[in-house]
Amino acid sequence: MDALQCYQTLGLDESASLKEIKQAYRQLSLKYHPDRNKERESAKKFKEITEAYQFLKQEQKRSNASHKDAATAHADFWNYYDKKAGDDFRFNRQANFEEFTRNFGANFNESQTHNIEKPVSHKMTHVLLYGGLIALALWIIISEILK
Repeated sequence: MDALQCYQTLGLDESASLKEIKQAYRQLSLKYHPDRNKERESAKKFKEITEAYQFLKQEQKRSNASHKDAATAHADFWNYYDKKAGDDFRFNRQANFEEFTRNFGANFNESQTHNIEKPVSHKMTHVLLYGGLIALALWIIISEILK
């Protein structure tokens, strides 16, 4: 079976995508499946449909394998856009925060006082820690007494 016969068996043209091939296979396999369709020709037709789909799926895998691997494609992608960055291209890996600040009214040049961490109070830490332990101990003692 060649690719043209497979496309004809599934009722598709040669420019069909893998998604269209799968959809056509599913519809035809449900229509001609021997458990659903009791005609004699249905089993033969179902076998042809399955073989055509398997052949086209293998062809798709072979064509995908002949493409570049992911690392090469990634490198080519960045090489292309690095060339374009000098030509006033909109996509640039340099961050431009001036656009961001203009839209939201923030000014990164001003010193920020509300984000500064407060010094740790060791007294408050001890009060919370030991207070919690005392409360837990009292709860255990009272629960044992009330049993």
